[in-house]
Amino acid sequence: MFTVLSAREPRWADLAHTSITLQVLFEENKDTYGEVPFAASPDDTEPHGVELYERAVAGEFGEVQEPTIEMIQAQVMCRRVSISAAATARINELAATVDTLQDAISFNLATDTQIASLPSIEVELSAWRLYRAKLAQLDTQPGYPSKFAWPEEPVGPFVAPVEEGESLPTVGVSKEELPRT
Repeated sequence: MFTVLSAREPRWADLAHTSITLQVLFEENKDTYGEVPFAASPDDTEPHGVELYERAVAGEFGEVQEPTIEMIQAQVMCRRVSISAAATARINELAATVDTLQDAISFNLATDTQIASLPSIEVELSAWRLYRAKLAQLDTQPGYPSKFAWPEEPVGPFVAPVEEGESLPTVGVSKEELPRT
C-alpha cells in the first residue's frame, strides 16, 4: 500500500460517478515520479485506491468536479468503436452467409430450407447495417456526448416481409399438413 502525501483536483471520471481521477503525491515514489495522475474507485484492487476514493468523496481534497466534456466524449467514442466493431463482425458474418447461399442457389445446390432462409438473413443483415450507420451518426444527435440516445441493437427473430397475395414457402411440411384456408 502506498502512503498518500497529498491529492488535489478530484474529478469524476464518468457521468455515472463510478471513479475519480486525482493528482496524487505518494511517499514511496515522490522523488522518482513526483505528483502523478491516479484513478480511484470503491472497487479498486489496491487499498490506497479505495482510500483515495473515499477521502475524495468525503470532500477532503476539495469538491469533486464533473467530468470534462473531453473525458465524456472519449468514453463515448471508445464505447462506440467497441460496439461498431462487434456490429461489423456480425455484418461480415451475415454477408458471407448471404454470398455463399446465393452461390448455392445460382448453381442449384441450395436446399429448400436454405432458399427459404435467405430473406430472413437479408433482413437481419439490413438491420445490423442500419444499427452500424446509426452508431456512426451519434455525434449528430442533440445533446451529444453528454445526453443522447444510443441506438438499440438488433434483436431477432428476423422475418422477411410478405407481399400481399404472396405466401411464405413451405419447407419440411407436406401440402396435406398445411392448414386449410
